[in-house]
Amino acid sequence: MSDVIQYITIANTGNATDFGDLLSSNRYISGTASTTRGLFFGHGDGGTINRIQYITIANTGNATDFGDLTVGRYFSAAAASSTRALCGGGRNGSTYYNVIDYVTIASTGNATDFGNLITHKMDHGAASDKITAVFAGGRGNSDGSSAPTHETIDSVTISTTGNASDFGDLNNDKSYGTSGASNAHGGIA
Repeated sequence: MSDVIQYITIANTGNATDFGDLLSSNRYISGTASTTRGLFFGHGDGGTINRIQYITIANTGNATDFGDLTVGRYFSAAAASSTRALCGGGRNGSTYYNVIDYVTIASTGNATDFGNLITHKMDHGAASDKITAVFAGGRGNSDGSSAPTHETIDSVTISTTGNASDFGDLNNDKSYGTSGASNAHGGIA
C-alpha cells in the first residue's frame, strides 16, 4: 500500500513527478477527474474503505477528504463528466456490489445512490465522455461464490440517475485489473 500521488505532463515525455500524498496508504482504489479536480474512491488503511479523496489538479499538494461512498468497497471503477463523478461496483470481503454512487465534483460531501450496474462485479474498467459512462468487464457474484468473469458493458447517462442498461459486450471476458480510458469520442478497456 502507498499514499504517494505522482503526475506527468501528457504533452511531454519523461518520468513522473511527486504530486503529494493521499490521506493514508491505499490500494485497490479507483480514480477519475474533471479538468479541475481528481477524485479517488474506496479502499484505504484502517477500514476507511468508504472514503472519497480529492486533489486540485492545477496545484500540487496532498489529497483532502471529500466525503463518503454509500457502500465501502474496493476494486470499483470510476468515470466522470465535467460536473459529476460516478463510482460503480466493487467488493468488500466476499460481497460483490452492483451499486453506482455519484458526487458533484465541484462541491464536497457524501455520495448519493445513482442506481445499479446490471451485474455485481469488481476488477472492471470504466470510461466516459460528457454524456455517457460505461463499465466494462469484471468478475463477481452477488453471493460471493466463485467469481466468473464478465464480458458485459453497462451504460448510464451521467446527468440523470437510474440503473445501467446493456451497451454491448467485449470480445472476451476481461477482469483482474481491467481499466478504461477515453478521449471523449470512444473508449478502450
